[in-house]
Amino acid sequence: MHKYIVKSADMVTDTTLLLNLEQKPGKSRFAYQPGQYAAISFYHKGRPTPARCFSIVSSPTDPGKLQFSMRTRGHFTRSAAKLKPGDLVKVRGPYGGFVLDIADSDDVVFLAGGIGVTPFMSMVSYATSIKSPTKITMFYSCQTQDDIPFLNELRHYQQQNPNLKVIFVIGTGATDRLEGLSVVSGRLSIDMIDTAFDKNLNNRAFYICGSPPYMNTIANSLRLKGVSKNNIITEAFAQGSHPQTGRVQSWPYNIYVLGAASLVIGSLIVTISDMIKMLPPQALLNSANLSPTLTSSNSRQRDLDSLVNSLPPLASSAPPTAAVQASDQAAHNDAVAAATATAASASATKALSTRVATQAPIAAPAPKTCTTTQSGVTTCV
Repeated sequence: MHKYIVKSADMVTDTTLLLNLEQKPGKSRFAYQPGQYAAISFYHKGRPTPARCFSIVSSPTDPGKLQFSMRTRGHFTRSAAKLKPGDLVKVRGPYGGFVLDIADSDDVVFLAGGIGVTPFMSMVSYATSIKSPTKITMFYSCQTQDDIPFLNELRHYQQQNPNLKVIFVIGTGATDRLEGLSVVSGRLSIDMIDTAFDKNLNNRAFYICGSPPYMNTIANSLRLKGVSKNNIITEAFAQGSHPQTGRVQSWPYNIYVLGAASLVIGSLIVTISDMIKMLPPQALLNSANLSPTLTSSNSRQRDLDSLVNSLPPLASSAPPTAAVQASDQAAHNDAVAAATATAASASATKALSTRVATQAPIAAPAPKTCTTTQSGVTTCV
């Protein structure tokens, strides 16, 4: 982002604003190519405005100066017309591929409709300042002669550049202010263009900028005349229901949309990643271990399943494993020991009963004789 200071904000026609900016001291230069545009924003009533894109009018050969032109038909542009010298303007960019390629073009045709002349002003100024040998023919369509915002500048450039020719196409009204210039009344048509070049439209590059209907009409007419699609370069200047034509399109809007979509997707990815990190390890199940019927997969259940699955089937004919054999032998030995102990106990009881039965009976003690004297003493013998 670059910061510029407003030098002036002048209404060059009743509806056209020319915004002159100068670079703040010590700031980096805003580099651009002739024909590109940039997004500008500023403060209105103490609040920042949204950024809007406008074509650059000035030439990159004039460092430190930056000019934009716009129709004052909306809230943003009317606010821009109220800017005062010294106000801050933020500039982002540059954008666009609608650029004059002097090295690859010997003969170019500019077709401007209304305020669509702004990128061409940068191109004409640049070509004039570097004394380019490229032949430039401009058809500039305006509703009336009062709608021409850069009449004096175009007159000046024609005087300075012998390779530049401007043909003004005025829709209605007088043309007395255009005395000494090439003027055609009516609407621009393909026949008008064809006649200007003696019906030889090949080997020329056609740059078109204006409203979408204007660009569509001219571009389609040129293609019907056999002009290659690669030699028709357009710049979308206004929003509308008509699609843009040509190989070069205005792309910042698409970039903004893609950037917003990427930001949303990136935020979702980061959020999901953070949620996964917050989950306990037990919650991260391996899908390969999930049964088709989505049965319980906790660790205790898996242990029980493993224990049950390790038991041999009841009707299995397979030989028992060593562990099973050892278990069975231990159980057998315990049973034999218990039976032996029971038998021994029974035998001992039987022997004791027999011995008791064969012994002689024990004689009962003889009864005692007791006498009592008169004094009450009892004696037993």
